Amino acid sequence: MPVDNRTRLNLHRTLEQTLGPEGADALMAHLPPVTWDQVATKDDLDHLRTNLRSEIHTATSDLRTEMQVGFADLRTEMAQATTRQIRWMTTFAAAWSTLLLAAVQLLP
Repeated sequence: MPVDNRTRLNLHRTLEQTLGPEGADALMAHLPPVTWDQVATKDDLDHLRTNLRSEIHTATSDLRTEMQVGFADLRTEMAQATTRQIRWMTTFAAAWSTLLLAAVQLLP
């Protein structure tokens, strides 16, 4: 039978008649404010802790994998950019040298 506020009030009134106001208040204060099926047990908390640790471990592993893949992609992009830059600079230096040699040969 679910305990609602009306049932609690009736219980409190009965306890007041039996134990007096102070005894009824003290006893009612020790009852949970919800039904017993809503109260968490140590087993519930242990199960929650285990699930949470598992989720954190999985998320950490996934993040670590994503970061490794991201850094590998970054290294590849940087290597390709460096190669392109070196090729451009070599081509530019060769062209500039050729122009200088042609200009020097044209001088009297």
